[in-house]
Amino acid sequence: MSDSVENNEKYSKTVIKEMLISAVLYLPISFFVWFYASALLVIPVKYLLQMVLTVWQPELFNAVTQHHYLLSIETLIFPKETFSGQGDKLAVLDVSVNPMLYGYGLAVISGLVLSVPGLKWSKVVFQIVLGYFVTVFIQTFGSFWEMIKHLAFEGGPDTSQAILDTGLAPNFIALMYQLSYLIFPAVIPVAYWIVMNNVFIGEITGLDKKQTRNFKQKTVSDKKQTEEDK
Repeated sequence: MSDSVENNEKYSKTVIKEMLISAVLYLPISFFVWFYASALLVIPVKYLLQMVLTVWQPELFNAVTQHHYLLSIETLIFPKETFSGQGDKLAVLDVSVNPMLYGYGLAVISGLVLSVPGLKWSKVVFQIVLGYFVTVFIQTFGSFWEMIKHLAFEGGPDTSQAILDTGLAPNFIALMYQLSYLIFPAVIPVAYWIVMNNVFIGEITGLDKKQTRNFKQKTVSDKKQTEEDK
């Protein structure tokens, strides 16, 4: 039994070292590709955010346009106060958000998945693609609440009232913005990787139930062998 445990510990340490070295190599590459492909990666976020806004409040939001990786939300809110150079013209208020602030989890997922030793390429591709869709939802969620926060707290009395009239309370807006900015982009990608690779993690940490069961069976067989020898 002791030999089996010792061998498993050596195996775990070797695999962990291999994964750490791979992560150091793959994570920078993943961030590089993620940043330079940002304009393409943000396209689904644009359409998903536009659908959410126009279905939720079609009288307040018109469309979402994309400028490289930045998104501009065109509202239908006409502030009453005038601005310099505007004269008597009416102007709607547009809000610009950066979805990439919430999308770095894709690079984290890609780097970690590529670092798993012995993982088949079909599973690597599947996990990265599925992780991308998870990241799109995180980016859409973050962009939505960043826009709402800007309109509610920084856009002036007219825009604040327009958002409050939708039924969203200021404290709730602040809470959701903090979650979307600080918690979800950092926690969800790592949690996703853990769930998708739970067997591998169980093996290297010794928490895998099958391994524990095998150790118990080995212990029982050792005891029987000792009794037979007696």
